[in-house]
Amino acid sequence: MQELDAEISYFRIILARDFEKNLLAGEPLPADAIRDAVIAGPFEQLTPAQRDIIVRELEGNFTTSQTLGSSVRSDYTPWLSARRGSIDFFYWKRLNQFYLAGEHLPPSVVSVLDNVTDEILDYCGNPEDVDTWARRGMVMGHVQSGKTTNYAALICKAADAGYKIIILLAGITNSLRSQTQERLDETFIGKVSAFSPVAQETLPITNYGGGRFPAYGTSRDHDFQKRTAANYGVTLAALNEPTIFVTKKNKATLGNLRDWLVDQNHGGLIKEPLLLIDDEADNASVNTAKDPKKTTAINKAIREILALFQRTSYVGYTATPFANIFIDPDTEDEMLKDDLFPRHFIKALDPPSNYVGASRVFNEEGDLYADMVRIVDDFQDVLPLKHKRDHDFSILPQSLFQAVRLYFLTRAIRILRKQGEKHCSMMINVSRFNDVQENIHGLVYAYLVDFQNSVMVNAGLPDAKITDTNLLDLRNDFDDEYESCGQTFDDIKTVLKEAVESISVITVNMKGGTLDYLRHRQTGLHVIAIGGLALSRGLTLEGLTVSYILRNTAASDTLMQMARWFGYRPGFEEICRIFLPENSLDHYEYVEEAIAELRAEIKRMESGRQTPQDFGLKVRQSPTTLRITAANKMRSASSITVALDYSGRHIEGHVLFNDDTQNQSNTGAIQNFLEPLGPHTADEPGGTVSWEDVTGAQVLQLLSNFSFPEAHTHLGPITNSESLVYDYISDRLGAELGHWDVVIPHRKQRKNTTRIFGLTIPLRTRTSGEFNGDLWRPTGSKNRIADPDDAKLLLTPTEIDRAIAEAGSVRGDRRFCRFREKPLLIIHVIGNVGSPATSSFSGPVVSLSLCLPETDVTATPRSYQVNAVYRRQLELNLEMDDDEEVMQADDNFH
Repeated sequence: MQELDAEISYFRIILARDFEKNLLAGEPLPADAIRDAVIAGPFEQLTPAQRDIIVRELEGNFTTSQTLGSSVRSDYTPWLSARRGSIDFFYWKRLNQFYLAGEHLPPSVVSVLDNVTDEILDYCGNPEDVDTWARRGMVMGHVQSGKTTNYAALICKAADAGYKIIILLAGITNSLRSQTQERLDETFIGKVSAFSPVAQETLPITNYGGGRFPAYGTSRDHDFQKRTAANYGVTLAALNEPTIFVTKKNKATLGNLRDWLVDQNHGGLIKEPLLLIDDEADNASVNTAKDPKKTTAINKAIREILALFQRTSYVGYTATPFANIFIDPDTEDEMLKDDLFPRHFIKALDPPSNYVGASRVFNEEGDLYADMVRIVDDFQDVLPLKHKRDHDFSILPQSLFQAVRLYFLTRAIRILRKQGEKHCSMMINVSRFNDVQENIHGLVYAYLVDFQNSVMVNAGLPDAKITDTNLLDLRNDFDDEYESCGQTFDDIKTVLKEAVESISVITVNMKGGTLDYLRHRQTGLHVIAIGGLALSRGLTLEGLTVSYILRNTAASDTLMQMARWFGYRPGFEEICRIFLPENSLDHYEYVEEAIAELRAEIKRMESGRQTPQDFGLKVRQSPTTLRITAANKMRSASSITVALDYSGRHIEGHVLFNDDTQNQSNTGAIQNFLEPLGPHTADEPGGTVSWEDVTGAQVLQLLSNFSFPEAHTHLGPITNSESLVYDYISDRLGAELGHWDVVIPHRKQRKNTTRIFGLTIPLRTRTSGEFNGDLWRPTGSKNRIADPDDAKLLLTPTEIDRAIAEAGSVRGDRRFCRFREKPLLIIHVIGNVGSPATSSFSGPVVSLSLCLPETDVTATPRSYQVNAVYRRQLELNLEMDDDEEVMQADDNFH
């Protein structure tokens, strides 16, 4: 694309001038305005293909939009507006021009970044306020969405406003810390941070404002060391410019920084204002000690550093804030008192419109769901999800070889699209063990070399004469995956040698291995990166096109953080692919919905002027919390106290007994429930049989008589025969759950009918479920029993349209449950549940689900004695999280 850089720069200037008002308002330009400008431009020599390239590049800059997000806050007194006229925004103005003139971000995105970081800075303390204060907040972004860009801008503005000491905690790995230091060099420091007597190399940002540089106590190569700070004169005594430290969350390193700060001020309270930014704030920072009177080492170290200063602002950045909101899950009182709980503000960032995130990839309605996701099922014999450090294997799953070939194809396609000098990466994350990763590295490297040899010998041959299996496999992959990408396989072959020859294989883990994108910024780094933890959090894989992930974790935040394929893929998002097991896909779908609900809750609470404390308690009352709380938050619990809010939710009986006697007992319970209800309303075209105004007491009696396994978190027995849902309903019999509608949905076609409950009902089918001993999950790990449209049952078309129109960011069944005037009980009658070898049913199977409307009744805390089975459900006891294992040696309790 370099041959068109001059033309692209010309049109960028013209469009920015002609549509200045749009850009200042954060509004994207119409796509036709961009094409019209290119066609009317002075470059008559451009071919139609070249004009298309220019238009696509400009559209990436000018058609991207972004909104301001939402926030909840408390104890807030604005100060920035009153001081704005007296602040010299040197660092921010320099960064602003770097982003705009340097063409790093679309103008509309820079405009929103400016507004949002003003808001966050205003929520922090005023550095000119000489009183003692401590502000605590959190910024909730999206995985790979630009959190680094946001806090880089915040750091610049904070330095301009008067914060003298800035500490940035950058994850728990050296590779992430080094990458973060490099980003801050480029956006704030202005030169390559290095402790060396020779002059450091200045960076392009200084073209937009030079002459001033902050001090730094860490470098690209070294985390904080007291000796280095002493040798190179890093002190707090002469703070004409701010000082920044970019350090990882390591007990020894943070202890050294704490001790150095104590020495700098001779043990006294430091008066200079501190901004402490905690990147990946849910990772290692939260106190997870078993004993509530003790703290984990990292949590303690952070709080000790904060305690050294008279004026502090702590801002945690994370895309998965569950752990931060669940600080000390045993008591609400202690949660609110915790020193790192974001009690003053929570800001939820909205990503730009060109962001590739969970809603586009893992929501079944997402525009990239069908294109990107590929299910793998051939790995268990070679790379089982659960394996040991010394797991021995000499081959790879065929699906992994296919993923590597697709990576070769994406390299070739990007070359043909004039993106050959851009970074292009593949990620392989199949094990947390270094030894296994090294074995994978050797096998992938051997395959790459073999493929390079095949290309060297055969790529120039006509299709009819190619007999090499590597090239034949590649041709089949192209036909299956990229036939409509705009290029032909003949085109691919012309650039295939260039595509594969520049590829390297690197292992990135705690033992070493770096992705040096900066060194390859002119030609692009083309790499297959293999790793575990180092690829699971924070680290950015530039130009990531193909991901292959086999991991056995049920912690929602950990799994979502592994999704390094989220981010920005301008000009190639439709050719990206993700290979993963079906159970991981199901979990991603669930987590995506849980995080979307979290963001929707912030928007609702913002409009209601509620506080972070209200938000923290509200989220902890959500039934999803029982499935997303990490094991180390619950591992010592023999009892739990919960105050759950099931309002606006569809609670489904998705776990049943694989037992004919139990199923017949449940069928009898429904029969006894239906008999006194009287005549039903038949709606044959809609496929339902229904009753109206059934009392809540009758529904409770059914739930008491109907048996769900203990493995069902919400409907299964937790104390005696009662469940969490049972108690929730009983608390609201005098309110919105006093009267119910009841419905039996069935297939519209009258096939495969059965006689049950005095009715002839066409049976629904569930043939893809999972049988595990005495349990049956009708839809496997999807945690569903209902059909997709069941939440709409008995709603009028007008009510359905209104629910969709007013849903906002709320998706799925919640859109319709929230707008119900009465709760709905759905009785499911299902046939064809599986083969005789796995199922123990002789007839139809019955289950229940409940669509509950919104509530105004405050959730009542209840204490439950938890048995071993239920506790195992809460602990999600699969493999230990990567970060937990890494931190064990460093996270002793004190």
